[in-house]
Formats: sequence, structure tokens, C-alpha cells
Amino acid sequence: MARKKQKPLPNSLIVTQANELVEARYNLPLGEQRLVLTMISRIQPDDADFKPYRVSVSDFAEFLGISRDSAYAECKKITAKLLTRVLHIREEGRLLQIGWMSSAEYIDGSGVVNLTFDPLLKPYLLQLKSSFTSCKLTMLLSFKSQYTMRVYTLLKQYEKLKVREVEMESLRDILGVRKDLHVEYKNFKINILLPTQKELAEKADLMFEFDEIKYGRRVGAIRFRISTKNPAIPLLPSDDMSAVNEVSYLTLELSSVNRFSDPSVQDLLSLISEQHRNKKTVHTALEIFSKRHGFDYVKRNILYSNAKADKSYAGFLNNALKADWGHDWDLEQQALPKKKPMEVWERNGFVSREQYDDFMYRKQMENYGLAIN
Repeated sequence: MARKKQKPLPNSLIVTQANELVEARYNLPLGEQRLVLTMISRIQPDDADFKPYRVSVSDFAEFLGISRDSAYAECKKITAKLLTRVLHIREEGRLLQIGWMSSAEYIDGSGVVNLTFDPLLKPYLLQLKSSFTSCKLTMLLSFKSQYTMRVYTLLKQYEKLKVREVEMESLRDILGVRKDLHVEYKNFKINILLPTQKELAEKADLMFEFDEIKYGRRVGAIRFRISTKNPAIPLLPSDDMSAVNEVSYLTLELSSVNRFSDPSVQDLLSLISEQHRNKKTVHTALEIFSKRHGFDYVKRNILYSNAKADKSYAGFLNNALKADWGHDWDLEQQALPKKKPMEVWERNGFVSREQYDDFMYRKQMENYGLAIN
């Protein structure tokens, strides 16, 4: 099968999952896992319910590196299998066994597939306020192993703590390693643990060393020692850090930002209400993100924040700019039917142009002292 060069995805797409889902037991092959993560990245932070999340079949083919000629058939195979996959979510006092998706809809000639999550996954993907983990979609899709994806997310969850210890049995279950595969620890280490360690060191923003915890003579647990690499581009601080749950930020030196060097920043500031316009984090966000992504990118996220922010505007705006929350919202706004501009007579409460003209004529005659029958 001919392979195509992968198409880069927007760096702003974020995959956010409740920690119960991060630690859930399931086994998804690489292609299916990538599709699920892409669906999750389509969820908006204010979504109250699941909707069909649209994925382009051609884009899916490109970032999977498969031929477009076979993309439609391959994508159908993947979604059909995914509809049968079961994940096991363990919570205190209960075990939930559930499928990932409730439907996959292909519209002939559209080149897209509409995918819908199972409704019982809502508490683990929608409107998460605490106990969640966020990862960049581009980072997750760069991995060539399904095990690297899962280990990365598990370590990202404990990134601040720097250490995570996992029982071998639990680790195998979480990674979806079959009972009859790599039964002996040395095989698990050679085929899963060491390749995962190498791939994270090469590609990820974190890496790990590990200690083997012995239970008698056998290795019963792995202690991951997590270290974080310095990101190339610092993230912005938020005015309200409580609104940015479980995300680490580096300090941004304002002196390194040449504020207002671009006149377009002043145009962007004019879109923000006066009560928030003078905040330093707002100034800095507009300057940095307009240079990084352009005027239209920042504008749509300002307009989205104007419409959706309810508490800390600056914190909400910073998060919107980092994750491009305004992208899908802006597309929805563009799809709305355009309202016809109101005529002068409509704005003044008249039912027709003729009625308005007659009124204005009579008014003009009265000003000249002339009576009209």
C-alpha cells in the first residue's frame, strides 16, 4: 500500500479526559486509538452534550499515512471494529463496561464520517472541572505505538508529582496487553517498556527512568521517575489559575514581548470590553498569539470569549487562545443565515416603506405650517 506524507494538524487541538478514563482498561490498535483521540479533540469545553463529531476521511488518511485511494474502505473497517470495542472504567464500588461509540455515519459523496460517543461517557469527557488530564493531539498522534500513547497519558497525569508507581498487573491491563503476550517480565521490558521509553525520549515533552520493584524474586511493580523537557514556546499564565485545572505554566517575562508593535493588536483590543482591556495577561495574550497564529485566529477566540466567558474573562480568553476554542464556534456562526439589514422604516416601527414616506411627508409639511387633509 502506498503511503502518503502525513499532514500536520493544528497544534492547538487538545485531548482532555477524566482521570478515570486515563486509567481505564482497554485495548485499541493504533489506528482506532488515533481516531478516538481525534474525536475527543473535537469536543468544546462548553459542550453540554455529545454531538456527531465530523472527521474528514481524507484528513484521517493523511495523518495515518495511508493511501487516499483506500482511505474510505480502511476508515469503514476501523470504525466498524471500534463499535465493538469495550472499555472497563473502575470507580469506587462499581465497574462500568461500555463501548466507545454509539454510531458511525457515512454520508455518500461527503467525504466525512460523523462519529458519536456513547452517552454514558459524558461524565468522563464533557465539562470537566477537576481531576482530568490534557494532552496535545499532535503529540499523541506522533507516536508509532499504541503503548507509547497510553504510557504518555498515564505519566502526563502525574507530571507534577514526578513519580508514579504502577503494579505490573494493573499496567498490563491499562495498556491492553493480552494475557498470553509477553508473560515474562523480561519480554514485557524488551518489547514494551524500553521501546516506549525510547520513543518518549525522542518525541515527547516528558520522559522517564524506571525502577523495578521486587515482590520476592519477581518484578511486581514499576516506579516511573518522570522528568519534563522545556517546551520551545512558553504557555501563558492565567489571571484565575483555578480556571485552568491541572495544567502547568511557565512564567512569561513581559519584557520579552514587544507590546503593541503591530497595529493589528490595537484593533484586537478594541473588540474587548474596557473592564478587561487593560489587564497585562490580555495584552500579552493578544501580542503573542497574533504573532504566532495571525489576526483572524485571535479575533475568533476573542469573539468566542465575549460570548461564552462567565467568570474570569482573562483566564477564559487565555485558555481559548491556547486551545483555539473559537474555531468550531466561528464555523457555526458563519453557517448561520445572514440577517438582512433593517430598512429605515423597519427600525422606526413602520409596517411599510409607503407608510414611513407618508409620515415623513406629513411631518415636513407640519414644519412648514401647512395642513394636510
